[in-house]
Amino acid sequence: MFVITWILRFLQQIIAQPALLIGLIAMVGLLVEKKSSTDVIKGSLKTVLGIILIGSGAGIVIAGLTPLNDLLTKTFNITGVIPVNEVMFAQAIAKYGSEMAAIMALAMCANLLLARITKFKFIYLTGHELMWISTLMAIILNIANLPAWEVIVGGGLLTGLYMAIAPSLIYGSVCKVTGSKEIAVGHTGTVYYWFAIAIAKLTGNKEKSCEDVNVPKNLNFLRDLSVSLTLAMWAVYLVVILLAIIFKPTVMAEVFGTDNSFILGLMDSVTFAAGIYIIQAGVRMMIGELVPAFKGISDRFIPNSVPAVDIPVLYPYQPNSVLIGFLVATIGSIVGFGITLLLVHTSWALPIMIPTLFNAFFYGATFGALCNKEGGVRGVVFGSFFGGIVTIILPALLMSVGHIVINNTTFGGGDSAVIGVFFGLLSKALSGQGLFITILVLFLLPILFGRVRNRVPAKSEQAVQGAK
Repeated sequence: MFVITWILRFLQQIIAQPALLIGLIAMVGLLVEKKSSTDVIKGSLKTVLGIILIGSGAGIVIAGLTPLNDLLTKTFNITGVIPVNEVMFAQAIAKYGSEMAAIMALAMCANLLLARITKFKFIYLTGHELMWISTLMAIILNIANLPAWEVIVGGGLLTGLYMAIAPSLIYGSVCKVTGSKEIAVGHTGTVYYWFAIAIAKLTGNKEKSCEDVNVPKNLNFLRDLSVSLTLAMWAVYLVVILLAIIFKPTVMAEVFGTDNSFILGLMDSVTFAAGIYIIQAGVRMMIGELVPAFKGISDRFIPNSVPAVDIPVLYPYQPNSVLIGFLVATIGSIVGFGITLLLVHTSWALPIMIPTLFNAFFYGATFGALCNKEGGVRGVVFGSFFGGIVTIILPALLMSVGHIVINNTTFGGGDSAVIGVFFGLLSKALSGQGLFITILVLFLLPILFGRVRNRVPAKSEQAVQGAK
């Protein structure tokens, strides 16, 4: 038992480090291709370094947004729930940690199995997102009163099924952004992106791209993403600082101390842009090493497989769209917050979800990159706006309908919300054994479906054909 526990903890620690996990996968691919030892070491380390740069850049982005978020919260006395995956995970890990680790290990095996024998060829490599879904599964199945072994087996199979299928929802649009079929996106916001893409297709015109917006010659410097992001964020800071001075000046000292708020706002804006620049550098480094390495694994073990990685991989391809998507999604999330406020004391009341610029940036930037390829400028605006609203409403439903809440916090991903609400309702209709059998049937469906329709092109190939 001690050995099994040690192995599970070791696997948990590897999976908890996305950079190490993806670096090991790159190393395996390079070894399969029989690269030289120097190439294996270089490729593996540069893959890890690229992931670390992406994570470091994301941390710097959050550092640049934190004072602005504090200003908004304290100025307008906003109280409610901030749906943040990291916080929810930290709350849940003490109670569900062992089951979560086992679910993750089994889920990775299930993902590889499905990729090998079904038409869903996606290999989910976003380790931290896998942690969120595995934790969610542990909570759901424990609430349903399943025994521990059924929680682990059912949670692992269901999570593996999610890992194989979820990237397919937006793969066609991802291919249009990257211009290739070699990369997919693995992220728990996939439902949000799918919804925003649908809105962009309905409302937009893909012929008028955000990237083709004519900029006067004297404003050409704004085409530099670092410059335009800095100026856009500083403008937002100035507006919020002025509002704070007008409505609640005491907040200024709480957030900025004795320092000049306008200067610190500028520096935080530069910090934000620097974070995005680092993310871009990390993406380029990771893709440059991971794609050739992954080809070795794909060709040898899982033909036509596609790695599904984190959302910042899309940002360098659509810089203007990323900026516009972020700004519009911010407005949309504020509108979503207003909707939850209006519903208070009604029969449709939902928990009040506080919008954060962290979520608005990462979701909004992804909305922009994907929606531009499907609906141009108008698609980005409408897709990001309504997508921003949904990023508030779905976590509220996860709390109120799915009852996934610990210490007044919950998961922020749309996929977590949909899964949590669905299985929360299903667990009320079925007994524990009935729920476990349902999970087994769901896992077997793509396998059986693939056997029946073995002549149909792989899902990844269908998506690429539609992207052309």
